[in-house]
Amino acid sequence: MNDELYISLIGEVFDGYSEGLLEGSPIYVRHINIRDQRYLQKYYEKYKNIALSRGVESQEDREKRVIEDGIWTHEEDQKIESLRFEVDNLKKTVKTIFLPSQQQEIRDNLHERLKELGDLLVKKKEIIGQTADDYATSRSNDEILRFSLYKDPNLNELLYSEDQFAELETWQVAQINKIQEEAHQRLSETSLQEAVLRPFFGIYLSLCEQPSEFYGKPIVDLSVYQLKTVLFGRMFHSIFQYTEDIPDNIRDNPQKLIAFSENQRNRDSKGGSGGLRDDASASAVFGATKEDMQTLDLGGGANVSLREEAAKHGGKLNMQQMMRLAGEDV
Repeated sequence: MNDELYISLIGEVFDGYSEGLLEGSPIYVRHINIRDQRYLQKYYEKYKNIALSRGVESQEDREKRVIEDGIWTHEEDQKIESLRFEVDNLKKTVKTIFLPSQQQEIRDNLHERLKELGDLLVKKKEIIGQTADDYATSRSNDEILRFSLYKDPNLNELLYSEDQFAELETWQVAQINKIQEEAHQRLSETSLQEAVLRPFFGIYLSLCEQPSEFYGKPIVDLSVYQLKTVLFGRMFHSIFQYTEDIPDNIRDNPQKLIAFSENQRNRDSKGGSGGLRDDASASAVFGATKEDMQTLDLGGGANVSLREEAAKHGGKLNMQQMMRLAGEDV
């Protein structure tokens, strides 16, 4: 994505809406804010009660019944909770790992657990089927969608009245949802992070401390995308202020920049590279690969992976060999 597209992305965030075409005519989809989330809960309760009054089972009641009928088990529910707990712990653990290669191992494990959890949740949903909670979620989302659609870029006139929206064909609602989903993907967290790291946004980073002043309106009126943009701006501004020796080739890469900052904090909290002498000509870290050592090199000395060096000597290093690797004269 070039700078022009990133500038357009930030402009879309500042506008507070996304533009699309519906049956050849432009429509404007306002980005949701905290007030919309309040109304979402209100409509959710309204439609859940309607579904319950029509005899549709709630999620809770349906779950109890499928267990009583023997087509789902408590053990499977316990497995889901266990996987959720493991996923949460892996997400926390990856932020505390010192070595990039070990971080990747954790991420690979996290990906496997997420897939296993997703498969179980899909299986459970297929067994449970449609519930009053599902109906409420779908209808409340439709309500919020109607209040997000406008005829003009000033967001003065709604595109549909309640009656008009209720008469829309299924394919028309699907088309509107597609426009909204495309905007959501375009304004993903990764894209916003990349945008605030582009040179054109650099002059705004220090201004992200006060969101209401940055946008010139109260926090409650800010869209989710506007809040995320200043949040990422504050985060990266802090990294640039308090993280030393950031390599130039990662300054515009959000994932690598965050990882580098976390590695530096972990390194500082653990007292540097394993307690070796500051004037040693080499740095050695247990379990590190050459790529790890290159990433963690802050002093320009020769970096050595103990794991790889040990492999050269049959999997073991004696004290003399380890001292040599650390730059000691022996």
